[in-house]
Parts: sequence; structure tokens; C-alpha cells
Amino acid sequence: MRVKALRIPDLLTNNCILPCAISTVIALLAATAAGAPAPGRDKEVLVGVYYFAGWWKEQPNNYNVNGRDWRKDYPQRASLLGQYNDQETMDREIEAAAAHGVDFFQILWYHQDPKLPAEPHHEKLNEGIRLFMNSSENRAMKFTLEFVNHPPFAITSDAEWESACRYWVRVMKHPSYLRVGGRPVFKIHGLWHFLRQNGDDPEKVRKRIESFRRIAAKAGLPNPLISAGVGIGDVQKGPRAQPYDFLTTYMDMPNLPVKAEPYPYSALIDQAEKGWLLNAAESGKPYVPHVPAGWDPRPWGDPRPSFTFPTRDEWLDALRRVRSALESSDKLGAPSGKRKPRKMLLIYAWNEFGEGGILAPTQGERYMKLEAIKDVFGRR
Repeated sequence: MRVKALRIPDLLTNNCILPCAISTVIALLAATAAGAPAPGRDKEVLVGVYYFAGWWKEQPNNYNVNGRDWRKDYPQRASLLGQYNDQETMDREIEAAAAHGVDFFQILWYHQDPKLPAEPHHEKLNEGIRLFMNSSENRAMKFTLEFVNHPPFAITSDAEWESACRYWVRVMKHPSYLRVGGRPVFKIHGLWHFLRQNGDDPEKVRKRIESFRRIAAKAGLPNPLISAGVGIGDVQKGPRAQPYDFLTTYMDMPNLPVKAEPYPYSALIDQAEKGWLLNAAESGKPYVPHVPAGWDPRPWGDPRPSFTFPTRDEWLDALRRVRSALESSDKLGAPSGKRKPRKMLLIYAWNEFGEGGILAPTQGERYMKLEAIKDVFGRR
């Protein structure tokens, strides 16, 4: 898939000054009323959420499996803010997330290899970036990019890599792009995928990442803060970890026998916590902990084990546990240019409706998970 440059509204035009000013004031008032720090005010812990823009109306789509819309069987997963990725839904999502203490969306970006046949509508997978950048609400929170590099979305040629880097750099110039210690934050989804896509050669990985840093510098940006994704127990040291500034996890789950009924959520969060602590003790790089909001991919026919959704008490406990881990270790968080890392966590996920990683308000849970985030992090 060839990604076109996105048109960013000129905030300095006469037609935009007043609406933008009004939007900013409204965002400030909303954040204050919700008990969350106003945008731009430093928070003790940055709360990020993975965002998957995989929901479009056109057929085929991710709500349909084998010709049946799985929402008929799982109506409690229907989003209250909009079931498709469009501008109105994104505006409502930003407003709801920011009002409850979410600091940024980590939006997934997919490369489509022009040499491979594209699946129908897969160009829409990157709509989340455009919609966030064009939102009238985007001053209320931040966003960042995650390059999803699992097959079939790999980048293997130098020319395609440099083209993608130039696109990412343009996005990083958006005023709402997340920076830590002044540096724009970026993630490569899978460390091992990226290694294989570069001939299993850590030196080639290093050169690719260095070329990204050079392209950013040439465009006038600070050195990007680049992370890579690993499994929970995949503690990385040495050459494979060296090119990255920090490591983190998208999602991982216990390797349990398949059974018809879901396992308890406690098994999911217990394993995640073990991963935080293991990386804090042994990783060669700082590690940003992930918190699973759930894992139940039965709507998509995924054969892997499922887990129950957390109750309010279980979700509050999960958030308090990650806060405690962040407070107790100087290895957990993102490098900040200071002696201690910037305390930060990533939640899986805002809208992985088919897999069960769901933070967005739904028919079944309403605003429960967001309210818990505000309780644990919003007033800190």
C-alpha cells in the first residue's frame, strides 16, 4: 500500500484561529472537570492505549466471519462511541479518552507491499492516523505511531523503508504527536519480525534504524525515541536490543490448553505482571509495561485460549498493580534524558473488538474501564 501525505489544516489561517481557540478552551475545561490534568501539564504516569483502525462499513470487513456478522453473537462488544472508524467516532473517542486520564493513543500503521495482492479495503487500516490528525479535538491528548511489521506488512527494501521513514517523520511534526524528553516516540511492533526481515542480522537492523534517525534529523526533528515489541518473557540483552531506546509488549497471554470456557482474567494480569518485573530485573533496556484490558478472540474464530473480561474490582487492581510496579522500579518507563525514566504504560487496547482487548465504552461495560483509569491515574 502506498501511503499518501496527509493534509494537516493550517492552524494559523484566519478561518481556524477562533475555532481552534474555542476547542482548546473546551478541552481544558473538560479535562479539569473530569479531574484529569489539563493537556500539557506534566503527569506522574503517562497512560497510553493501543489503537486499531480496522473497522470499516464496506464488505468484507472485520465484523464478518464466514459470512456472519459476529456482533449478533457478541452484542455487548458494540461500541457506544461509533462502531466504524470515521471522523465523528474519532472525535468522540478523543474526548472520552482525554476526559478519563488517557494521555495518548498509540495508533497502528500498516505497510502494504506493492508486490503482494492487497486484501480488500486494507488501505483503511491507516485511517486512524488521518482521523486523529484532522480531529478538532486532537489538542486534548497526544498520539504516536506503531509500525505493525508482522506478515504481510513487512518492509524489506531500502527504498520502501526510506519512503516509510519520510512519511513517519511528516506525521511526527503534528503538534499533538507524543514526545518524551523532547523526542518523538515511535515503535516497531515486533523485534523478532524486524530481525528476520533484515536477514537475521542485528547490524542490518541497526543500520535501518540509524537511517530513520538521519531522515528525522534532516527534517529538523529531534532524535526519535524508538522502541520494539517483545513477548512477556522475552527478555532482551546485547546486540538485538542495542538499536532500540526501550522495549515494550503489545499483547501476550499464557500458554494454556485450549478449552471451551474462558480462563479467569486473573491469569492474564498475573502473567503480565511477571513480565513487568522480569524485564525490570533483567532487561538490557528500559521497559514500558503493558496492561491487557482483555483477551477473548472467539468472534474471529481464533483457536487460542480466551479469558474473561475483568470486573471493575479486577480492573482497578490491575491498574494499581502496574502503578505500583512503575513506582518501585527505575527500569520501567521510557528514557527521558534524566536519571529516571518517564513513567509510562500501554493498555491493550482501545478497540480490538474482535480479540477482546477493549477499553472503549461498550454496551456491556459502558464507561467502567475508563472510570477506573481516572480513579487510579487521572488525579495523580
